[in-house]
Amino acid sequence: MTYELVIKEHQPTCGGKEPMKATIKTVTVDDPIAYVKSVESGSEFEVTHAEDGTLIVATTRNGYEVYYEFTED
Repeated sequence: MTYELVIKEHQPTCGGKEPMKATIKTVTVDDPIAYVKSVESGSEFEVTHAEDGTLIVATTRNGYEVYYEFTED
C-alpha cells in the first residue's frame, strides 16, 4: 500500500531549533509497523489509530518522542 508518511520528531530547542521537526514523504509498504521497527530498531512502540484512519506509531529516540503517522494515499 502507498501511504503519506509524516514523521514528527520532538527535539531540544537549543541553538534556535524548532521544538518539533516534521518530515513528509510517500512510502509504499505492506506493514507500516514493521517499517518503523526497521528504522527505529531496539525501541519500544505504541500503536494507535486516529479517528480519521491514520495509523500512528510512537517511539522514543535519544530521549525525545518520535511519531510516524501513516495515512493511506
